[in-house]
Amino acid sequence: MLVLNKRVFLTTSFSTRVYVLLILLGSLVCGQVQAWGKTDTGEPPLTQNKEWVLAITALDVSALPLSQQRFGEVITRNLVDALKRVHHRARTSEEYLYYTHYAWSKSQATAAKTLVAKRAERDNLLFAGEPRWKYQKSLKTLDKAIQDLEEALAQAEAEVPLIAGKPVFKLTDNALKGSFPPPPKPGGEYRFCVNQEADAFLTGALAEFHGRLYIALKLYTRYTGSFQYEDSSIFSSDTIVLVVEELANRLVDAVSEAQPASLLVHTTPEEAILLLDGSFAGQGEIGPKEYPPGSITMESFADNHQPLSMPLELNEGELAELYINLQPLSRGSLTITTPDEDATKVYQGALYQGETPLPVEIPRKELEYFQLETSEGKTASVIIRGPEQAEANQGSLSLKLKPGHSAEEKQVEKSRRRFYSAYGRFWIALPIAFVVGGIATAHINAYNRTGNPDLYDGAMTRYYVSIGTRIVAGVALAETFYRIFRYIRTGGEGAAFLAKQ
Repeated sequence: MLVLNKRVFLTTSFSTRVYVLLILLGSLVCGQVQAWGKTDTGEPPLTQNKEWVLAITALDVSALPLSQQRFGEVITRNLVDALKRVHHRARTSEEYLYYTHYAWSKSQATAAKTLVAKRAERDNLLFAGEPRWKYQKSLKTLDKAIQDLEEALAQAEAEVPLIAGKPVFKLTDNALKGSFPPPPKPGGEYRFCVNQEADAFLTGALAEFHGRLYIALKLYTRYTGSFQYEDSSIFSSDTIVLVVEELANRLVDAVSEAQPASLLVHTTPEEAILLLDGSFAGQGEIGPKEYPPGSITMESFADNHQPLSMPLELNEGELAELYINLQPLSRGSLTITTPDEDATKVYQGALYQGETPLPVEIPRKELEYFQLETSEGKTASVIIRGPEQAEANQGSLSLKLKPGHSAEEKQVEKSRRRFYSAYGRFWIALPIAFVVGGIATAHINAYNRTGNPDLYDGAMTRYYVSIGTRIVAGVALAETFYRIFRYIRTGGEGAAFLAKQ
């Protein structure tokens, strides 16, 4: 096809060629002009105020006893952990209008301030003392800039900013770090939000109520200029976990302004543990329970089963029902035996399992430690990895028992225990000798100063007792030195014997 077009072109006249070239150039220029003048890029318009930030203050615990004031920080941290589950906030119409008006007014004010500053610069140009030619040039430049700023102001007045309908929910950095500022004084709530760069803040108080605890929470929002949400509860200290969880769920619903999602999970086996975003959610079957919409991570695991982890998207106002069936780990059978005729006990880890010959089952890709022991002190141990080792040993594993501690090792152990016993007795006798000696010295000094004969017998008795305690401490010290030299000598002899073996 290309060759055919080329031949036709070569057979045409010169005027025809020029005409075709002009048409091609015209079409290219028109297409480029249309591309330059194209304003619809197909991209969505930019939105403002894409985040909704919440600040959290410390709970007022001044009405609580000092021993219970710690509850305030614990409850606040639990509320922070619950609010981390919120991903977005659905704005109501009143809130949307507030932020739209705020952004519109801010854009107009910014454009107006820039225009006023540029006009003031133009007015001051007359007093700058510039040469006429330079003054005319600067004046022309400023007039052009003022004209552009007037158009920008008119555009700002005409265009209403587009606000995000579902902004991303965020906590302040202080809240995420566990640093909670004191609540603002009445009348300073709006300024507090501005200083914290937040759209709202959560505050509350914790007090004692007839032997129980009373908590009150309040949520202040900038767009209403007041406390939009309030909640309270009375509870005892032993039910604080359940009450805080209930308060947190209601607070999450109030903050997100969205219909919660419901989740119902069935698991097999029934003892499987379920985690949602790393937090314990239940065992076996949970739900239906309400959760804030958004992305979560579900994990499930059980003994001798393969664990499961998967992301899950919860939609607003919908019920998600899941059936989880954990796959059991493949296992291999193995019989542990020993050529020893004595009864041999088998321990799997630290748990007693029975006597040899003992059939056991081992999960795949898992290590199991077995230890064998007889009444005579013979031992053996082995680490087995799953069915692979069971198949390699043809379903049977015979372990050779080793003798227990030799006579030399037992002698070393006996010397060590005697040394530590003597050392302990010395450190018991020494402080007793010091205490008794101090008491005896006090009584002797009292008798010497007063000369009261009634104090003589008591002073002499305590004096002889103090001498006895010093003698006991000295004997304990001497025994300690003897035992340590004995321990060192016995240990050297035992090491030489083992080296020969």
